[in-house]
Amino acid sequence: MSLDTLQGIASAPGVAALARQLGGVDSYYNDPSAVKDVPETIQRFLKENPDLANVAVRVDPKHPGAYFPGSDTISVGVANPAVIGHETGHAENLRKSTIYRSLLRVTNSLANINSSIALPTMLAIRALIGDQERRREILNTLAGASAALAAPGLSEELGASMAAVKNAPDKIQAIKTLLPAFLQHILAAALPTGIYQSGKLI
Repeated sequence: MSLDTLQGIASAPGVAALARQLGGVDSYYNDPSAVKDVPETIQRFLKENPDLANVAVRVDPKHPGAYFPGSDTISVGVANPAVIGHETGHAENLRKSTIYRSLLRVTNSLANINSSIALPTMLAIRALIGDQERRREILNTLAGASAALAAPGLSEELGASMAAVKNAPDKIQAIKTLLPAFLQHILAAALPTGIYQSGKLI
């Protein structure tokens, strides 16, 4: 059974082959009771968007899942319909527009840089700018810019998760699986904004 594309794991034999390559399905993300729903989840995506059948699949047990737009490849590390559905949702969104992909790549890169420099930047502003009103204006601007940079990536994560839940046979299982990761995305996205805002208080 070939697992080279999404079509390859849109069947019970395909998922069984995936489970063998993963070395089993006994972990949090590899919820054994949910494995049977993987084919139906993928089939629901393919019914609405048949072109997704050709998305390449790479099995990598070291990571739950990822989508790489450059190679149009989904990395599958778990046999969980919610996780595979989430990455398929990314594929569905990011294949639509090269402009959107480019915008998301740029904003995500800038957001990552901003996360790294937010704390030292805030502390430098606190130390170097004595005028309280001017300092407040700069910190407000940086907080707003941080939120704007984080918004596209967070929106993409939300969209992929909503697509996964929409196409999941067991929507409660999908929500339970995806919610913790989405909350982590929210916290990571909000951190720089919070740091700049806190600079007005300390």
